Amino acid sequence: MSFLDLRVARRQMAAAPLHTLASLGGLALALAACLLLATLIAERLLPDPLLQDPDRIVLIDFKGNMPGRQEDWFLRTPFALRDALQQAHAPLTDLGRYTEARRTLRLNDRGPLDEGHEARVAAMDPALARLFALRSVQGDALAALSRPDRIVVTEAFARRSFGRAEVLDQPVSLGRHTLTIGAVVASPSPRHPVQAELMVNFDSPAAGLSQELKTAWFFMNGQVWGRLAPGASAAQLGALAQSLLDRSPVIAQLPPDWVAGGRKAAFMRALPLSERAFEGRVGQTQRQVLTALMGAAVLLCVLALVNAINLGGVRMLQRQREIAIRKSLGASPASLLGLSLAEAGLQSLLAGGLGLLLAWLLAPWMADALELPVPEIASWPGLLLCGGLVGLSTLAIAAYPAWLSWRLRSAEALQGRLAGEGRSGPWLRRLFGGMQFGSALLVLALSLTVWGQNHHVLGRELGYQPEGLLALTLPAGTTRTQLQALRQSLTQLPGVQGTAWTEWILGSGREVQEALLERPPQQAAVRVQPVDADFFELYQVRPLAGRLEPASTAEQRLVIDSLAAQALGWAAPQDAIGQRVQEQARGLDQLPQHSRVVAVVPHLALENTREARLPQAFRLQAPPEQAGEREAGVLSIRTGAPLDEASLKAVWTRHFPQRPLQLERLADTLMEPYTQDLRLGRLVALCAVLALAIAGFGIYALSAHLVQRHAREIVLRKLHGAGPWQALGRLGREMALLLLAGSTLGVPLSWMLGQLYLGGFADRAALGAWPQALALAGLLAVAALACLRHARQAMALKPIAALRG
Repeated sequence: MSFLDLRVARRQMAAAPLHTLASLGGLALALAACLLLATLIAERLLPDPLLQDPDRIVLIDFKGNMPGRQEDWFLRTPFALRDALQQAHAPLTDLGRYTEARRTLRLNDRGPLDEGHEARVAAMDPALARLFALRSVQGDALAALSRPDRIVVTEAFARRSFGRAEVLDQPVSLGRHTLTIGAVVASPSPRHPVQAELMVNFDSPAAGLSQELKTAWFFMNGQVWGRLAPGASAAQLGALAQSLLDRSPVIAQLPPDWVAGGRKAAFMRALPLSERAFEGRVGQTQRQVLTALMGAAVLLCVLALVNAINLGGVRMLQRQREIAIRKSLGASPASLLGLSLAEAGLQSLLAGGLGLLLAWLLAPWMADALELPVPEIASWPGLLLCGGLVGLSTLAIAAYPAWLSWRLRSAEALQGRLAGEGRSGPWLRRLFGGMQFGSALLVLALSLTVWGQNHHVLGRELGYQPEGLLALTLPAGTTRTQLQALRQSLTQLPGVQGTAWTEWILGSGREVQEALLERPPQQAAVRVQPVDADFFELYQVRPLAGRLEPASTAEQRLVIDSLAAQALGWAAPQDAIGQRVQEQARGLDQLPQHSRVVAVVPHLALENTREARLPQAFRLQAPPEQAGEREAGVLSIRTGAPLDEASLKAVWTRHFPQRPLQLERLADTLMEPYTQDLRLGRLVALCAVLALAIAGFGIYALSAHLVQRHAREIVLRKLHGAGPWQALGRLGREMALLLLAGSTLGVPLSWMLGQLYLGGFADRAALGAWPQALALAGLLAVAALACLRHARQAMALKPIAALRG
C-alpha cells in the first residue's frame, strides 16, 4: 500500500458520494455504539487504579433463603459478622463495617444553608480508610475516623460548600450532632467503592446506628469489608462466614420450616471487589440492559460491515476495466491487495474518527440514561479499542474486493462483461444482502417488542387514580400530634382535597412486606400494606363489601382484596366481613396476631409487572405516637388543581423548620420500577432507526447494482415486446429471494429473543407475532422505496447505451 493508493482511494470515495455516505455513515454509527458500550462495560469491570490488589479486597455478602421466596445476593452484610470474624481469627486484615445514607446537614456559618440540606454520609470503621486508600489532602483521614467527634469530607464537597479546600476544624451539624472537620480527602472516582461526600466513625452518635442494628444477624443495612491475608482465598473465607452464621444464636429463633431437614436459613460468601460490578439485583439489571444493548450494537456493526463489504464489491465491479488494465500492465496480487487495503483503511479510519467523536459526544447522555458513571472515551483503553475496531473493519472490508480483483479475468472485463464474480459471487452477495436485511428485521422487531411491553405497562388498569396525588415523606421523630397539625394546615391550602397516612409509598417497590393469612383449612400468602382509614377515600377505592372503620387499639382491623377473599375460601365478598383470620408476618420475631376483616376492596395494581400478582391486605393502623430515629411514614395528598408548591413549602417550614421537604408526585414514583425498561426501549428504538437507515442505504445501493447487472437483459426483453413488469421480472425475483432469505433469518430469531425478554415479566403484553409482522412490513416498504427509483431508471434505459456498455 502506497501513498498513490491512498490518493486513488480518496478519489474513488469522492466519485461515488452516495456509496461513500451509505458505507461511511453506517460504519461510523456502528463503531460509535460499540465503542461507547464497550467503554461503559469496561468502566464497570475495572476497579479504581488507586486500590491496591483489588482481587484481595472482599465484601462479605448475604443471601436470604426464606421459604417461598427467591432472593438475590444483597451485597449487604449483618454488622454482627464483623465481631464474629474477629473472634474466629478470620484470615483478614483491615476488617471494617460500612454503611451509607442520606442525612440532613447544616453548615453553621454558611447562612442560606442553615435551613438544612441532604448529603451522602458514610459511617465506617477507621480500618477502611486504609483498605480503600482514602488519600488525605488535609489532615489525617485514619486519625479523624478514629474519633467520634470528627468528620471527614471530600475535596469536592469542601469547595462546593465552603468555596475552598482549607476547611479543617470547621463545624458541621449532622442531624442533632455537631462535628468538627478532621480531614479532607481527594474526591473518589466513579469506580471507587466509597461514593459518600462525608465520612464519620461507625460508632459515633452522629452515625445514628442503634446497638440493636450493630448486633443483629438478619438486618442488612450495610456492609463488612476486609483484605484477605496472604495465602487465604475468598472461598475459604466464605465457608468460614457461612459456618459462623449457621452457629449464630439467631438460627434458634427462626421458624421451624426455615431450617427443617438441614435447610440453610441464608447463604454467605466472600465476594472480591473485582467481581462485584454486576452482582446483586441492580447489577444484574444493569448487566441485562448492557448485554442487550451490546448485542444490538454488534448487530449494527455486522449490518454496517456487510453494507460496506457489499458496496465495496459493487464499486469494484463498476471499476473492473480499470482493474483489468492494471493487471494487464503487470500489477501483482500484492499491489491489488494494497489498493483494496488503502480504500478500506481510509474509509475505516474516517469512520473510526467520526465514531470516536460521536461516542465522546453521546457518553454523558448514555451514562445518564443507564444511571452509570460517565466513561472516559478519550482514554488509552478507549483509543486502543477504537484502533482495534478500525483495524478489524479494514481487513473485513478489504477482503472481498481484493478477492474479486484477484479472480478478475482481464480479457472478459475489457470486453465489457461482468467477469469478476464468477458463479459464487452473486450467491455471496445474496448472502450478504440477506444478512443485512435479517439483522435490520431482528433489531426492529425487538424494538417493537420492547415498545409493546412498555405500552402495556403504561396503559394497564391500576384500580386507582394516581394523577393528582403527592407523597410527602415525614422526617424521623415526627409525633402523631405534629402529623395531625400538619394535616390540618395542608387541608386549608387551596386545591387540597384530602390527606392519608401510609407507612411507605404504596406501589413504589421500595418496601415490601408479606404475611400468611390463615383461616383453617385455607391460607393465603399476601402483601401487607399498613395504611390509615383515609387511604381508600384518597385513592378513590370503593369497597365491594363492608365498611372502612378507623384503626382501633382493641383489635387489629384488616381490609383485604377480592383475590385474598377468594384464596381464603369465601364465595362472595360479603361472606368475609366480620370474620377473624390469623396473620403471620414473614421475618424474624414476628408473632402471629388475629385480625378482623372489616372490608373487601378490588385488587389494586401495587406490584410492578415483573412481580407475580399476590393477594393484598391493608392493615388499618394509626400513625405511631413517636417515630424515634426512623422515618415516620408518608403523608399522601390529593390535589384537585395545580398546587402552589411555595405555599406547601411555607406550611412545611412552619411545622418542620430544620427538615428538608421531600415531595414526590405519585405518578412519577410509580414509574420507578420501569425506568430501566423505558430507557432500554428508547435505546433499542434508536438502534432500530439506525439499522433501518443502514439497511435502506444498503438495499438502495444493491438495487442500483442489480439494475446495472441486468441492464442488457431488461433492454432485450423490452425490444422483444415485453411489458414493464415482464422486463423487470428477473430483477424482482432476485430482490424477492434476497428479502426472503433475510426474513427466514430474522423472523424466528427475533421471535425467540422477544419471548425471552417477555419471559422476565409476570404481567406481559399479548403481542403474538405482531412485532415481526410490522417489522417485516416496514422493511419491505423501505426496500420498495429504495428499489423504486432504480426500477424507473431501468425502464428508461436507452437500448443503444445499454448494449454498448
